[in-house]
Amino acid sequence: MKLLLQRYLAAQFILPLVVSTFFFISFLLTFELFRLTELLVTRDISLWFTLKLVGNIALTFIPLSLPIAVFFSTIFCLNRLSSDSEYIAMRAGGLTKSRILFPFLIVAAVLAASVYQLNQNVIPKSNMAFRQKINYLTSSGLLAGIKEGQFFTLIPNLTLFATHSTKYGRNLEEVFLHLKENADSHKVILAERGELVFERSAESLSEKLTLTLYNGNIVGQAKGENLEKILFEKYVFPVSQQQFDERFSIKETMLTSHELEGVLKMTEQEAQKTYNFNKKEFFNAKYEFWNRKNGAFICFIFCFLGFSLGVSGNRGKSKNSGLMGLMCLIVYYGLYFSLVGLAKKGTIPIPLAVFLPITVMSFFGIWFYRKLDWQS
Repeated sequence: MKLLLQRYLAAQFILPLVVSTFFFISFLLTFELFRLTELLVTRDISLWFTLKLVGNIALTFIPLSLPIAVFFSTIFCLNRLSSDSEYIAMRAGGLTKSRILFPFLIVAAVLAASVYQLNQNVIPKSNMAFRQKINYLTSSGLLAGIKEGQFFTLIPNLTLFATHSTKYGRNLEEVFLHLKENADSHKVILAERGELVFERSAESLSEKLTLTLYNGNIVGQAKGENLEKILFEKYVFPVSQQQFDERFSIKETMLTSHELEGVLKMTEQEAQKTYNFNKKEFFNAKYEFWNRKNGAFICFIFCFLGFSLGVSGNRGKSKNSGLMGLMCLIVYYGLYFSLVGLAKKGTIPIPLAVFLPITVMSFFGIWFYRKLDWQS
């Protein structure tokens, strides 16, 4: 009988949890899609590409949305059980608070383990895929930067100048091109006219830019060598994939937890050399490592706190559970971001800043739990 009741409680909890999780993810997704609307509607992309992009974004919102969904779903479920007197009936039937709490904690533990596993590899890869797709979309605006009478320097190690240019730089006249192949080798190309062909693949997200030049010359010189000049009627100049990849920088959210653990062992100079992290990004990488650990605990503690706040309508003074829950969230995130700000200044260690707020919420949960009527 007790097992049947616990399965019933878990079933009552799961439905509002799914609905609230979907709501919070959709809410966050709305703001992100507003920002991407211009890119999505002005680019020639397929529906499948758009759906994959939305899927990548939605997946990255799970660790942020799920703890809040667990918190409010637990409060909602216990409020309903209390208002229907089911909670009182179960207590009168001999079930202790801990037995009623148990199925909620089991579901929360499964969710916490899922968030932890997602944070290890899946979400970093989703962040990487999302940034690659955004880079792919914004690259179509690359040619818009080619304007007549202005130097174009958006591609690393390449400088382009044209006296006249059609829209998006497809056709150029009186072209000047400077290419830095390495630290000791440079080339200067002059041509009467040129044609740009920009190709992209939505499947591989690869990009290819080919510049065909007509009636010109190439002047190049490597260190310690003589000046070389070549005349040409037609010259096809391919811009390598590597030059496009250099526009894409690795962020801490794209690293797996194993890679972030390696960053913790690095000095700031080593992180700069390995991932091109500056001082701020080096701190963000260390913060990201500990924040992922914290994400699993939040689901579990918020469920316990939500249970303690959600029980109402029993013997004793009633309470506004929703308002109290909102106040607890304000306290948690206010304390959390304040401590992270101190950690950024080096005042306190990052683990302390990350784990102290959830520890405070644990004490709040215990205090509210002990105040429930009919103590076991």
